[in-house]
Amino acid sequence: MIRRKFLRTCAAFGVGCALFPTGCWLNKGSANKKKVLVLGIDGMDPRLSHEFMRQGLLPNFSRLAKKGSMRSVVTSTPPQSPVAWSNFTVGASPYVHGIYDFIQRDPKTMLPYLSTSRVVPPDHTLNIGRWKIPISKGKTENLRKGKPFWEYLSEADIPTTVFKMPANFPCENKNVNMVSGMGTPDLRGGYGSFTLFTTAPNLFKRDITGGLIIPVAFQGQKLKTHLPGPANTLEENSPETKVRVEIWRDRKHPLVRILIQGNEFLLQQGEWSGWVELSFPMIEPFYEIKGICKLFVKSVYPDFTMYVSPINIDPADPALPIVSSQDYGDELVRDVGPFYTQGLPEDTKALSEGVLDDREYLGLAYQIIRERERLLDHELRWFSRQDTGMLFFYFSSLDQDTHMYWRTIDAHNPLYNQGLHQKYGDVIKKLYIEMDLTLGKVLDQNDIDDPDFTLMAMSDHGFAPFRRQVNVNTWLYKNGYLTLSNRGNIENKGYLENVKWSRTGAYSVGINSIYLNRKGREKNGMVLDSQAKYLVSKLRQDLLKLIDPLTGKKVVSSVWVVPEREHRRHTYAPDLIVGWNRGYRNSWDSILGGFSNEVISDNLDKWSGDHCVDPNIVPAVLFTNKRVTKETPSLSDITATILEEFSIVPAAEVEGKPLYTV
Repeated sequence: MIRRKFLRTCAAFGVGCALFPTGCWLNKGSANKKKVLVLGIDGMDPRLSHEFMRQGLLPNFSRLAKKGSMRSVVTSTPPQSPVAWSNFTVGASPYVHGIYDFIQRDPKTMLPYLSTSRVVPPDHTLNIGRWKIPISKGKTENLRKGKPFWEYLSEADIPTTVFKMPANFPCENKNVNMVSGMGTPDLRGGYGSFTLFTTAPNLFKRDITGGLIIPVAFQGQKLKTHLPGPANTLEENSPETKVRVEIWRDRKHPLVRILIQGNEFLLQQGEWSGWVELSFPMIEPFYEIKGICKLFVKSVYPDFTMYVSPINIDPADPALPIVSSQDYGDELVRDVGPFYTQGLPEDTKALSEGVLDDREYLGLAYQIIRERERLLDHELRWFSRQDTGMLFFYFSSLDQDTHMYWRTIDAHNPLYNQGLHQKYGDVIKKLYIEMDLTLGKVLDQNDIDDPDFTLMAMSDHGFAPFRRQVNVNTWLYKNGYLTLSNRGNIENKGYLENVKWSRTGAYSVGINSIYLNRKGREKNGMVLDSQAKYLVSKLRQDLLKLIDPLTGKKVVSSVWVVPEREHRRHTYAPDLIVGWNRGYRNSWDSILGGFSNEVISDNLDKWSGDHCVDPNIVPAVLFTNKRVTKETPSLSDITATILEEFSIVPAAEVEGKPLYTV
């Protein structure tokens, strides 16, 4: 059995063979009877919260604020979710945890990578015919540094559950119940790759991102096709795995019959399936890896189109360490059923690309909310049985859906129109009401007057409009900081592929980061150490002078120079962090090293709200049943408060201070 799991884990898109020890944590008993419950509500904005409370729409948040406090909270710099939640996780800034952006680059290779985790395949394999059998373990590694707060709790034998903490993949503590959060891949190795089967591929964009479009054709009223799965890294050349799909449609009625691996489904047009369990063969018939997905029939006739959600790692039989312990994962599946395991379940790309329309996307969004509520119910039952303990439970819906529906409330957004506002302008308001109902459930099951009970509902950042996008790399080029090899081909979406490094002083990768092309650090660096200070200062001054010619507004609100001590600690750290002004953000192309002809252009993506701006524009929010006395609370202070509640003295690296003491 151990050998079987070892091979299955290695086969999962070549990301490691990391077998982590399983087991449930043991409560040895504690004289401290304190209990702490934290609801992590990603993207909850203090200004919107105040307004909806004023309208009487959030009675439970109002009740909690009246009992204790509602405070704006200093978010991270930059206010990106992996950075902010890492601040909270370790109680300190990126100087400690080392996460500066969603995307970072390796200066030695100049290649980009996800900042929060990486997977390393086995070093050694045994080649037998076309098979590559691993004879050493791979590694799945969390790149966040510092000591997370749950490690302190585990050492103190405090029963702890951490559900979906962002930037917490893989799950590594066998004594803490955990499900990994933002940064957890889907089974194909991406972070949310859908599949669309259609007889009318011409109805969709050719250069679609975020998924696959597979053209299909019926023979009579039946079609046969395959659903692509992960690459089979146990086989030579790592061919794509696949499972057979057969579909019959009824021309008179909008109905289809679907057969996948012996499972049969009848779905009407506009109907979602439940979770579909899949097995992808690696070495038949001995080894396979498991996944789960959902099906949605968009149309039956005359054009057939069926959406398949990203294939999630099966929590009942995970190919990677997404739960800890597996006993805990089995318990969740047994009590709640299969559930989304990819880091962020909302398929925002499918909405942006027109694969799902607003109605279809919101149908899925509410499925995600209801599933998360059932999982919270399970955790609240566990929490109620503890004499002492800590529960952190995370919601992504408010963040992801606010990103997509800000265009419905912002009259200055290029996609806004009155019809859109009338139809979907209450989506964000309804999401806040959903969170209030969730909080009400928590309030009903716990005594907020109990001095030994601490309840917090917190976010990582607030929100701002995203109306205009700025291609930082094009700006660097047009202002002489970067040189192109082919100046006649400015518009290039490839990753920095047209850059002439021998004459380039600075470049941008990620949403808020600018790097100097430093000699001895970058692969093709040319900026001398003696030149770096002047270049950073000039870049900062020029960025702060940038004006949008269309609006006359300042594009950049603030720019932070990353101290040299941080570069000594984290060689990959950016040199400058750009704090965008309200309404602006780095462009979609520039994030991944691409260029456009215009420096500033309209953001025409449905992703119309954002928070990767000056942190002073998008503070986080905290509701708690206790009176906050700290003048300017930060995310790190919340961490310090949790540890103080359990009388734990943290290491010196924790920068936060307790909220409830002067």
